[in-house]
Amino acid sequence: MLFVFILSSMFRMRFLIIVLITTISCFSQKNEIGFHFGGNNYIGEIGNTQYINPNKIQYGLIYKRNINDRLGLRAQFTKGIFIGDDLKSSSEVRRNRGYFFSNSFNSLSIGIDISYVPFTIGEFGVSWTPFLFVGIERFVFDNIYFPRNENIGYTLGKDFSVGIPFGGGIKFNFEKNWIITADIQPRFVLSDNLDGSYPDLSKQPLAEKFSTSLSSDWLVFVGISITYVFGKIPCCKD
Repeated sequence: MLFVFILSSMFRMRFLIIVLITTISCFSQKNEIGFHFGGNNYIGEIGNTQYINPNKIQYGLIYKRNINDRLGLRAQFTKGIFIGDDLKSSSEVRRNRGYFFSNSFNSLSIGIDISYVPFTIGEFGVSWTPFLFVGIERFVFDNIYFPRNENIGYTLGKDFSVGIPFGGGIKFNFEKNWIITADIQPRFVLSDNLDGSYPDLSKQPLAEKFSTSLSSDWLVFVGISITYVFGKIPCCKD
């Protein structure tokens, strides 16, 4: 009886190991690497307050690791510039004030993608799905300030903050190893000084502070990404 029990246990263990290996293989989906580009706009104390109004370029590199056909991890490096121009504002008060600044930035983010429907890579035909994503990033930008009685922002070194990019879009697997994505990425930055409105007066005593509260600035990106898929093709579907 003991011998039969041992054989039975070994058989069950072998079966579980085979199932586990098969499951891991099925969900060891592909990697993606590529680039993204498009336009962005800033929302804060200077310039236009439209939420989607891309007017400056943004670009970078992207890497994704697909955990299964609905969930993926992403890492993204981004560079770009953004501006604030009171003369282009719909507010008469801002147009009369006439402030202007230009800022450059780079960011490194990690996050997760969640597909609305199972997204199978490498099958015959076009596979597509809407998706959502959220992440966290290190956001590095020019330290802008406005000297008193001047309406042009100046740069004094670099500063950094934490950003929370999120959003959604649609992705298409239009070829076996290629995916194109169109998305909108609002970015909530935990700083109110992307525009120089809330400077550190201990470091810039001659700067003007014109933000009434420690709110946070936003950037909104609209663009596309193209990624090449490599690695193991998923072998199972829901």
